[in-house]
Amino acid sequence: SLVILAFLARVKGVSAIKQEDSRIDTQICAAFDGDEVGYADFKKDQLIWETRIPISFRFPYAYKYAVHFRSMCKRDFSMWKPDESQIMCSFNLEPPDFIIYPRDEVITGEDNTLICFINHFFPPSINIKWTKNDVEVTVEDPFIKTLSNPDGTAYVLSYLNFVPEKGDIYSCTVEHEALDEPQTKFWEVETDELSKGPAVFCGLGLSLGLLGVFIGTYFFLKAGHSGPTG
Repeated sequence: SLVILAFLARVKGVSAIKQEDSRIDTQICAAFDGDEVGYADFKKDQLIWETRIPISFRFPYAYKYAVHFRSMCKRDFSMWKPDESQIMCSFNLEPPDFIIYPRDEVITGEDNTLICFINHFFPPSINIKWTKNDVEVTVEDPFIKTLSNPDGTAYVLSYLNFVPEKGDIYSCTVEHEALDEPQTKFWEVETDELSKGPAVFCGLGLSLGLLGVFIGTYFFLKAGHSGPTG
């Protein structure tokens, strides 16, 4: 079953939280075994499901539950009264770590997915951009929402569907409040590596075959020289 995992309070443009003027965007996300499967879009009044979730598993009343939990969240915020002597509470900025890797074994011309895994950052607001050969590309699945780590930092997975072709270079660029400037990781389609395995096996088979021929010839000639003479 789906479990309401958490809500994230995003604070934009400041390094401290003030109750009276902070702009808070309340979010509700649903997760199963640690993987996010849906989130509530309160502007469109609907629950956005991860595209890989079958329609039969999409709980029809999920959005109503999200609205209910949002009202509870707002009520709790209205009841919270900070200490007037400590009106501001600071938090530590944590820059993200991230890597790019393919979901499946890379084979030229076959559909695949690149994954940009971004981890251990705070606050949870982050921007992600993909490029192919220095040209920005649009992610087909807009399902990019952050999830929480046990230590309070956040992580997110961004997916880019692609067809590997030799020489193509992809990049994932991350913009975050804790970074002085955007950080970029590159991934290049290297088809030479794809053929190393078959080439090694082919070369090994040829070497063993030639070795067998040489050994057979050696024993044949040796048997001929050591045979009885008339």
